Amino acid sequence: MIFLSPECFPCFLRQADLAARAHGASDAERTMLASRVSAMLAGLSDGEVPAGVATRLQALAREMLRTDDPFRQVKRRELQRFEAVSRRAEEFVAASPDPLAAAVWIAVFGNVMDFGIIEREWMEREVDGLSGKTAPAGVPREILERIRRAKRIGVLLDNAGEAAFDVPLLARLGREEGRDVWIGVKGGPVIDDLTAAEAIELGLSRYGEILSNGNQGVGTDLALCPPEFRARLSVSDLVLSKGQANFETLVGQLRNAVFLLRCKCPVVSRALGKREGDIVILDGASAT
Repeated sequence: MIFLSPECFPCFLRQADLAARAHGASDAERTMLASRVSAMLAGLSDGEVPAGVATRLQALAREMLRTDDPFRQVKRRELQRFEAVSRRAEEFVAASPDPLAAAVWIAVFGNVMDFGIIEREWMEREVDGLSGKTAPAGVPREILERIRRAKRIGVLLDNAGEAAFDVPLLARLGREEGRDVWIGVKGGPVIDDLTAAEAIELGLSRYGEILSNGNQGVGTDLALCPPEFRARLSVSDLVLSKGQANFETLVGQLRNAVFLLRCKCPVVSRALGKREGDIVILDGASAT
């Protein structure tokens, strides 16, 4: 499990301010939000999961900013780029000698597209630098075999900006006759994560059933998910879990998961023995 560390506290304050800035808040509103978040952080206890704290932080931000979706305009800009980026991602995968491995790799590569943590300028450089890249031989063969064998696969998507990078993988998962694919998304706006309405708008339902997790939590907090969503997780042969927050909330709890993420903070990087920015493809059965 990933627990609170001293590095989390300045990150929480920054997350709150990002929400305020994304919403166009005034300096006075930003200061007031920072004050309320600081008070909330002062009352935290040891052993809390950072993503769980972030859930409460985002709820506080929505309340104080008087909006149900502070990142609405940010997401709209990202979704406008969906077709162009997904086309670029598919070209990259189609040119690979092992398209499934390349599709897994580029889905993880795209996990950099996160307004809440990674700076916008770095995101743009990463996308622009995709041309000429080749997928490294970093996708474990046993993971690829698990994907090929699975008949019931769930994919937990992350933020709106990276959904375009997930399309080549979703398309290939759905091509197997007799395979049941479902796509897990947020039940309502939280940070810049993809919601069910946005997934349908993008046409992702052509690749599988869109399934809301029924809440606005950061990551996938099983305690917040309705019984039918938890049941779908448990009966799936394989759950491909995108992003750091899903890793934080599900590691050690979902043994049929494969975690696909990029390390975005020193706390997770240290726990995994990786550097910030590294690609991680981790079997949930061996992760604790």
